[in-house]
Amino acid sequence: MEERYLRAIRNALVKHQQWLTRDPSMKGRCADLSFHNLSGLGLRRINLSGAKLSGANLNSARLSGAVLSRTDLFGADLSKADLTGASLEGADLRGARVEGALMEEANLRGADLRKGMMLGADERKPAGNADGSTTFIGSKMARAILSDARLAQCDFSGCDLCGATFSGSDMTGTILIGANLIGAVMERVEMQGALLCGARLDDELRQTLERRGIDVDGTGLVSLAGRMADSISAHQLWVERNAAAGLRLEMQRVDLRGYNFANQLLAGSVMRFCGLRGADFSGAKLVMADLSYCDLREADFTSADLSGCNLRGANLAGAKLWRARLRPVDLAGDGSRLWPTNLAEASLTGADLRDTSLARAILHGTDLTRVRATAETLRGADLSFAVGVEPQYA
Repeated sequence: MEERYLRAIRNALVKHQQWLTRDPSMKGRCADLSFHNLSGLGLRRINLSGAKLSGANLNSARLSGAVLSRTDLFGADLSKADLTGASLEGADLRGARVEGALMEEANLRGADLRKGMMLGADERKPAGNADGSTTFIGSKMARAILSDARLAQCDFSGCDLCGATFSGSDMTGTILIGANLIGAVMERVEMQGALLCGARLDDELRQTLERRGIDVDGTGLVSLAGRMADSISAHQLWVERNAAAGLRLEMQRVDLRGYNFANQLLAGSVMRFCGLRGADFSGAKLVMADLSYCDLREADFTSADLSGCNLRGANLAGAKLWRARLRPVDLAGDGSRLWPTNLAEASLTGADLRDTSLARAILHGTDLTRVRATAETLRGADLSFAVGVEPQYA
């Protein structure tokens, strides 16, 4: 950023602090940084209560401990921002993109996270989601406070919401695909139409939701099983002809529970946020496929090739990965560019990993509690950031 641009931002922030303290010099003014580029800026513990930041780009901004109460963040981009311990009480986050952010212990009590489309009168475009959706995909929100918030249709897919509090919130149609809700508190919550496909729940929360008539194991997703055969054939042609013919298999939020993909050529396919519980992928070729945030509980990957596959945030509890291949893909052919299999934030609780090697796979935040393993399974694997490493050796 140019020095002059940064100076203007700094002056606006200083005047905002004067406005907050009702400086007798009357030089203070509520900051209006709408549509400004604040990406990557260090704004730790700053008080931006009531400021106007609609459509602003705050990607990767450092806002830990910041006060953003009643701040206008409509259509803003806060992806990968550090909002650890930040206060966003009553903030307007409609249409905001907050993906991959750090928000442990953040306070969003009374915040508005509903869908909201910004129709600009000029050429300025909001940095957030163009379709008006509000997304927190893959964000770290353990112990966050979301009480009395408006969360209808907000997308929390793949979020770590362990110990979060949602009491009194409107979660109508909220998307929680593959989210970690262990220890979450959901008292007096409206959840009609919420999607919990593959979400991780403790027994107490599961029972509480089931007593309210909420289908915690259903997908609520569209079923395309009847058309899959043609889609797979078109994809195989796409692979064989190096994208010169056929059509790549790309889908999201589709119900394919129990579908038989055995021995199919699915390299490079995209099936994100899908309900694939109990699906049969045995012998399938899934090289560099994208199955991130899918519900893959009890799925069968026996002898499947998952080299370079993206399984980030997927729920693989109880899945069979016996003799599955999880090797990195050599993109350059000389070992200089390796594309590893990504199991970051995935749950492998109780999965069968016998005769499968996790060496060189990405295991950041991967839950390996009670996995069935052999001596080769964890040999050479980087378990520095894995959790629940409690293998049960065959």
